Amino acid sequence: MSSPTTTTTTTSPEPFHFQIDIYTDTVCPFSHLGHLSLTRAISSFSSSTSATFSLTYHPYILYPTARPSSRPLGEALKHIYSSHSSPSHQTQTQTQTSSSILTHLDNLASVYNTKFNWDGLTGNSRDSHRLVLLAQERFQHHPHPQSHPHPHPQPPTTHPHPPTLHHFLTHLHHSTFHLGHDISNRHTLASIGLSFHLFPTLQEGLAWFESGQLGAEVDEECERAKKKVGVRAVPSYVVNGRWVVGGMQEGGWWEGLFGRVIAQHRQEGIVGDEEGEGEEGEEREEQDGVEGEQQHGRNCRVVVGGGVVADDDGRERGRT
Repeated sequence: MSSPTTTTTTTSPEPFHFQIDIYTDTVCPFSHLGHLSLTRAISSFSSSTSATFSLTYHPYILYPTARPSSRPLGEALKHIYSSHSSPSHQTQTQTQTSSSILTHLDNLASVYNTKFNWDGLTGNSRDSHRLVLLAQERFQHHPHPQSHPHPHPQPPTTHPHPPTLHHFLTHLHHSTFHLGHDISNRHTLASIGLSFHLFPTLQEGLAWFESGQLGAEVDEECERAKKKVGVRAVPSYVVNGRWVVGGMQEGGWWEGLFGRVIAQHRQEGIVGDEEGEGEEGEEREEQDGVEGEQQHGRNCRVVVGGGVVADDDGRERGRT
């Protein structure tokens, strides 16, 4: 009689799900670069693991008193940096800081083989956040694409596949930061919405903006971000309701965080989606000492009197 055969069954770990809440402003260049970095990291990490990702975008208006189409983006950034302190206290270093911010951002953008257009007009971002919320409602059933995002997406005319929120946001960012389109202008926004079939006609898109729909939701989200979540800078991220990340991070840094999150959850005996589990306490995951970036940092934050400046060390400040 032959000996019984022993069969060993290996059980693969259940796929881990990441829910990332992203607090961003559509006119913040660091938010755009953070979007590029995060989505590339997700594509890379997904290709070598079974992890899945869901991204939820939350509006944060850095400059609520700005008028639509108020000034060119580059001029606005230099003005904001130079006005961070009162004129009587400005120094030559502060003047150099305000003029070098564009060079700093261009250097960061070169990592992604792209370049900013500083000549396009910009202004109040509230209407663009309304459009993002509308797109998020329409496209939320389509997951983040696993393929590597193209750095220069073309405006869609027809969609061979259902559009995703990722495609929409990538196009919105490309329009404002690289093509110089004014996304504080409702005609520009309605045209973008039309190209993604959010509106049946351009006129109906303009009428939607005139109606004020989703405006209250944007305002409520901004208040919640400030008072409940404690956001003081963008981009800011909350991973699985537990890990707080302040500022733009490199792709390799993100992948390292994803690995640590999975390892810690498995060590705790938690596998899979933790949504609704209400972890007490929060863990801060911030980049230690951004070498070569101390002058401008890697995020935008509200300053007294409106406007944005980059945080000194690329970390979220004042979280409560």
